[in-house]
Amino acid sequence: MKWGTQVPFPGYEDKVIYSWFDACIGYVSITAKYTDQWEKWWRNPEDVQLYQFIGKDNVVFHSVIFPASQIGTRGPWTKVHHLSTTDYLTYEGGKFSKSRGIGVFGDSAQQTGGSADVWRYYLLSRRPETGDTEFSWDSFISANNSILLNNLGNFASRVLKFVNSRFYNNIVPNWTRYHEPSFETWKEEINRLLTKYVEVLNTVKLRAGLATALHISQQGNLFLQTNKLNDKLHESEPAKCTAVISLTVNLIHLLTSIITPYMPETS
Repeated sequence: MKWGTQVPFPGYEDKVIYSWFDACIGYVSITAKYTDQWEKWWRNPEDVQLYQFIGKDNVVFHSVIFPASQIGTRGPWTKVHHLSTTDYLTYEGGKFSKSRGIGVFGDSAQQTGGSADVWRYYLLSRRPETGDTEFSWDSFISANNSILLNNLGNFASRVLKFVNSRFYNNIVPNWTRYHEPSFETWKEEINRLLTKYVEVLNTVKLRAGLATALHISQQGNLFLQTNKLNDKLHESEPAKCTAVISLTVNLIHLLTSIITPYMPETS
């Protein structure tokens, strides 16, 4: 092969360097194509951190070859700060193959009629961050029914239906002075999980961040069950009922923020 970057050593005159040697320069050139202020991003190592998301077979090119090329210019390049790599996603026990029609791809996923957010949730929850993971239709259906609907969907629906009931007439009630020690314990757990969510996202553990968000939703369901939110609660302890509604509406507001990176349409 003669086309490409030549190897600058004697005896290698008929050799060229593998395409990834110069392919990464495309990240810079495509930014320059987009904006004439590209140097604010690519030649600003003091203010810019470069995060890259790649498959495990491309690690060496992004962690060694590309940074070495940048260092070789002796210029002030923004170099990789964090590599987020993935292993392989398999399909029903085998490999994906576009040429052989094995697997599910963007066009066929759209034809299923499923929400884009369901696909986002499932694929991110299976993101092969620490080893190969598998796509299966059974687990895809289970993820939608058992986790998204029964957990997140059930929690939001139960609270908002109560707000829209005859008790509150579609108006979120004002906060009451009602207090129980268990409420503080619950809020402490929510804050602990929120801290964990921020920590794992800062280290680009996307799958763990999604799992933590769903754990927060689980805590919302548990809070409703523990305090027995129903018509009887409002009739017998209206102040407590209002407090429960106020806390859980605020939790829904929090959930809409933390699931936005994963399920923007749902949020």
